[in-house]
Amino acid sequence: MLRAGLILATSLLATNVAWAETATPATETESQQFARARLMEMAQFLSGAEKFSVTLRVGYDVVQADGQKIEFGEIRELSVHRSDQARIAETSSDGKHDLLLFDGKHVTTFDGATKRYAQAPQPGDLDATAIYFVRDLQMRLPLAPMFTQQFPQELQRRVKHIDYVERTTILGVPTHHIAARTENVDFQVWIADGKQPLPLRVVLSYPAAEGQPQFWANFSKWNMSPRFGKSTFAFKPPADAKQIPFAVQLLPQSGAPSLNQGGKP
Repeated sequence: MLRAGLILATSLLATNVAWAETATPATETESQQFARARLMEMAQFLSGAEKFSVTLRVGYDVVQADGQKIEFGEIRELSVHRSDQARIAETSSDGKHDLLLFDGKHVTTFDGATKRYAQAPQPGDLDATAIYFVRDLQMRLPLAPMFTQQFPQELQRRVKHIDYVERTTILGVPTHHIAARTENVDFQVWIADGKQPLPLRVVLSYPAAEGQPQFWANFSKWNMSPRFGKSTFAFKPPADAKQIPFAVQLLPQSGAPSLNQGGKP
């Protein structure tokens, strides 16, 4: 039963960060226009937030060699402080703890199972760092576009088809249920109706991938005015932790330990 290497990276954009791709929607119905307006409202609200924190409960399929799909899960606690700080603390279903940190000066990833960490200079703000992390360091960054300031522009370019499904509720909160498609990903999002149009649930499917794996995330504990302490974006490795390079920093060498999250979404 394998986790790594058998599931696609899960973001609304491809992980090669080809952010110039465009998609021109055909003439949309009034319902579709309403759905696109709600989607863009969510993206603009998130991209304009100076800081926020949220907890994600995540599930994702890993397609086995025999075609069976096995679901694994994680809890991800995300903190963002623009323009250049972010923290993602992950607890996987097997109890493993991992950390991704952008502190404004360095990019740090920590593997709790092996107590190994890798660091690299941070190239700029969160948008530049997300591109660098995925494209240059060749690492995964879960749902990265949702937390960049370019999120509205990327959605506008990449969403090829959109539909308004229904108005429903999630845990008592009125939401807009929207379904959309990009070139490679089908996704659904449930957006809170009100002054804070925040995503409460996201489901992504990969129809062209073997086994058509799926990823989902439920968002809770949204805080748009969190109080971050000095330690929030500081990395203090355990006494027995060992620093190693990112995999791409070893090229063209091979065989030395390196940190790469493989196929985990």
